[in-house]
Amino acid sequence: MNSNILIAVATLLIGGVGGYLVGAGNKEEKSEGAGKSGDRPARTSSVSGRSGGTTQSSVPAPSRGGKSSGGLREILSEPGQTNRIMSLLEYYSELDPDQFESEVQKLQGLPMSQRMLAMNLLFSRWAETDPQGSWERSRQMGFPEMFMARAGAVSGWAASNPEGLAREYTNDPNEFGMGPGGRGRGDTAAMIAGEWAKQNPEAALKWARSLEGGEAGDAISGIFNELAQQDPEAALKMAATLDDNDRGDAYESIAASWAISDYAAADRWINSLSEGQSKARFAAIESLANASPSQAARETAKLPASEERDELVAEVSREWARQDAPSAFEWLTESGSEGAVEEGIGRVVGALAREDPERVLEYIDSQAAGEVRDNAVQGYVYGNRDAPPAETIRLAESISGEESRQRAVTRVAYEWARQDPQATLQYLETTEAIGEESRQRISDMAERAAAGEEVGRGGFRGPPGRR
Repeated sequence: MNSNILIAVATLLIGGVGGYLVGAGNKEEKSEGAGKSGDRPARTSSVSGRSGGTTQSSVPAPSRGGKSSGGLREILSEPGQTNRIMSLLEYYSELDPDQFESEVQKLQGLPMSQRMLAMNLLFSRWAETDPQGSWERSRQMGFPEMFMARAGAVSGWAASNPEGLAREYTNDPNEFGMGPGGRGRGDTAAMIAGEWAKQNPEAALKWARSLEGGEAGDAISGIFNELAQQDPEAALKMAATLDDNDRGDAYESIAASWAISDYAAADRWINSLSEGQSKARFAAIESLANASPSQAARETAKLPASEERDELVAEVSREWARQDAPSAFEWLTESGSEGAVEEGIGRVVGALAREDPERVLEYIDSQAAGEVRDNAVQGYVYGNRDAPPAETIRLAESISGEESRQRAVTRVAYEWARQDPQATLQYLETTEAIGEESRQRISDMAERAAAGEEVGRGGFRGPPGRR
């Protein structure tokens, strides 16, 4: 199996779909260290702001004594997500093409996180030898297996034969969307173009420019993201041959990629631009936030005030909060505009609430009723799951937005039912903040807990804010 494909697929799993896998792993494999905050692999470059960008990750190869001799279930029982990925890559690389179908059957009945991980890698490997067969089989899978199988099939096909996949995509773009109704076509176009650019950037660019609308921009971004990782100056020379619109797409992608490898050089180039400077800088700072959010925070001062800047400041604050919640909180609340604070405070407070809940409560008390306070309260409710539910539920009741209030109160009530079922049942008799369907489920859960039955946590999304 080509080593570049191994790395690309491992990157996809750890980066592009890693959030989903880690999230599922936290529910089913509570001892899994990779799912803990702060334990993510360091990324060496990042996506542009466009949907067509690609993400590169450094994937440390674990020390291993040759290829795994164990079976699939033995591999999946190994500790560490990276170990499992590398072992699965080795395992699937040794398969004969006539074994792929039987391997699909082996995945049935596995825990969700393990099944999704192996599904993606298996179909990627399958696509290297039989892209059409891999793709057709992926279409027969049920949800959510279909999503992972299709993503694997496309990534393997793009890495091994991007020109062939480009022809198929051109014939029927909707067929290669990753979501219902053909949604996500741009992501596929970017993947194809980026992989093709490794082999023949001129041909990839010609194909990308033959596409229509946003998909053309996504494909061009994929090409220049790839080229800029290797040689930013060469990427700039090629971008100079494009028309104004396509050149703008290329510049954004170059800025995003170059910002990770050498931000100072990227910044000097951006300063030299007479047109498209603002968009390139936004792309560079957004990308930098993944690698150095504190530096990205400083760079946002160069941007003009706008709604787009507010969104970027919020995004930078959320990335920073993953590493240093107190610093991110201080920067956002002291230097962010009202719009930026409103959008970013939920996730930042959610991170800070786990280490300094008192500071968060003081901040909430200082806020007038409105979106900022509501989002901060939700951040506290979702972030500090160790807070006493009897107190937290009263705080959740103070959220002014009805839908947000009901969701937050319901989340706390689930937790309260585990800890103090009798108090929860009494609360359910008086509150109007919980919908009837949720009320019944919580009541059933509290009654089971009161009877001594072990019950799990309720599953809810986190506080407001993108990602």
